[in-house]
Amino acid sequence: YLDKYKNISVDFFRFPGNYGDSLIWHGTKILLSSLNILERYVDISSPEYNDVLFIDGGGNFVDYYSDVRDFLIKKPALYSEIVILPHTIFGEKQVEVLNNISSNLTIFCREKTSAKFLEDKLTHSKVYLWHDCAFYNKFSQIPAGNGILNAFRSDNESILSTRPESNNDLSYNGYATKPLNEFIEILQKYAQVNTDRLHIAIGSTLLGKQVRLFRNSYYKNKAVFDYSLKKFPNISFVEKFND
Repeated sequence: YLDKYKNISVDFFRFPGNYGDSLIWHGTKILLSSLNILERYVDISSPEYNDVLFIDGGGNFVDYYSDVRDFLIKKPALYSEIVILPHTIFGEKQVEVLNNISSNLTIFCREKTSAKFLEDKLTHSKVYLWHDCAFYNKFSQIPAGNGILNAFRSDNESILSTRPESNNDLSYNGYATKPLNEFIEILQKYAQVNTDRLHIAIGSTLLGKQVRLFRNSYYKNKAVFDYSLKKFPNISFVEKFND
């Protein structure tokens, strides 16, 4: 679908995020480069530089966060076209914002639950399924590593009352456009990764680690696992922390 935007310039909104989100951003850069799409980064106070706006993928357009919502509330008619790259989207606040946009709107969802939600709720948007842009990253298979990395979150997406004593929430220690070197260097040390961070799970899976992905506070992890990760033999989904 994005072939129609080959060889053009677009405005690009990359909302704030954590180190795991950098995996999305680097994958998106690979995708855009393959299509010779040139991005000009904008924020909520920027004017329109190009007719088309791309919004980077992720999980920001849900009730927990307001960055994408606030951006679109301020610019409901600024662009002729808006493309939201593979995202998890839920909540009536988001539906209201999307239905108020007069731009030609195309939304990619990275799992089936969000796609079904939007198809049922939206009045004038095209909705497609496609994989999280983190999967555009290609990593070499590396030595097996040793031991177990526990990388569990401690924010409002966590469902854990306690975390392992040896916990290292790697995603927390970074930002959404940070180079991936440190991220990869830490993951490659270990043989197994236990996490409720989706992009730690994706990165570890692509690196060939044994991965156990746990639930977060809403459907995101399970839905992306079912759509994109289940096919990998080195990752499993865990319903409960003590399973």
